[in-house]
Parts: sequence; structure tokens; C-alpha cells
Amino acid sequence: MSGLDADRPNQDGLPDDPEGSAATRRKPVPEVVSAGNGTTAARLSHLFPAVWRTVTRASRAAESMPSVESQVTILRRLVALGESTPAQLADELRLARPTVSNLLKRLEKDGLVVRARSLEDARSILVVSTERGRSVLNEFRRDRLVILNDALGRLSRKDREIIEGALPALENLLEELELIDHEHAESDQESAESA
Repeated sequence: MSGLDADRPNQDGLPDDPEGSAATRRKPVPEVVSAGNGTTAARLSHLFPAVWRTVTRASRAAESMPSVESQVTILRRLVALGESTPAQLADELRLARPTVSNLLKRLEKDGLVVRARSLEDARSILVVSTERGRSVLNEFRRDRLVILNDALGRLSRKDREIIEGALPALENLLEELELIDHEHAESDQESAESA
């Protein structure tokens, strides 16, 4: 459960029961959370991808990065894991196996990943990031930090402090989104098994 801490206190200040139902772990959600001219959710759903796209375009390393977000996600996973089978990637990313296969073909063509037979099971194919793939991803991450630092430096001190103060809440939001994603994955798996 990436990013989730089972010992994190719930709204009552008590650790959540990891075996409890999602309903007992979840806080009540107001119907609409609003801020300014629109709902907070609507503003965030526009802001997050817009920030990502703009940082990506501004990065000098972006020219070497895959242009499809799913390819970037696969590259990140392979750099973090070291190796994976295409089936494992498809399951983890909840993508169809043919889709992952096509994404991997492009990454392989660009020299960012390689496929090889597993030494443990010759029937299995493993995918591994190449040195070039790791280098491109690391360069992009460095550029992204430089660009964000530059942009933050152009803001007023007050705006920087507001953003810094909001980071813990954004991290909590990420944990909740990961929990929802995990719940959806479990529900999808249960539906597939019962069909």
C-alpha cells in the first residue's frame, strides 16, 4: 500500500483497523467542497495536470522523455523495481496487456527499456530499464526540480509560505487518492472474479 500508513490516526485520533471495512476507515465526505469560483475538486482536477504538462514542456530533458504518460509511468516503475514482466506491469497499472505490449515496443524502440528471457523461467519475459532510460528519467527529474525552484522563487514570499503550508494537506490528499485507487482495484478484481 504505497504511501499509506496503517498506523496513521483516524479522525478520532486512533489508528485505523487495517482489517476494517472501507466505510469504517473513511471520513464522511461533504457533497461539494467549494473554494472561490468553483469546487476545490474541479480546480485541482484542472491544476494538477496543467502543472505537470507545463513542467514537462519547460524541461530541457523532456525531449528525450516518452510523450505518452503511460510510457513515463512504465519507465518510472521499471527504474524503481529493477525488472518486471509485461503482465505484472499491466496488472499494476490496470491496463490491458496488449496496450502495455505496445507501450513497451515504443520504449524499446527509443532505447529506454530492453526485454530479456527470465533466467529463472525461460518462458517468461522480463522488462528492464536501460542505462539510457534511467539517465533520461534522472535528468528529467533534475530539470523538473530546477524549473519548480525557479518558478517558486518568482512568487511572493507569502505565496511560497502558503504553498509550503499546503504540502502536508496535499500529501494527505494523495494518500486518500491512493486509498480510493486501491479500493477501485479491489472492486474491479472482485467483479472480474465473480463474472
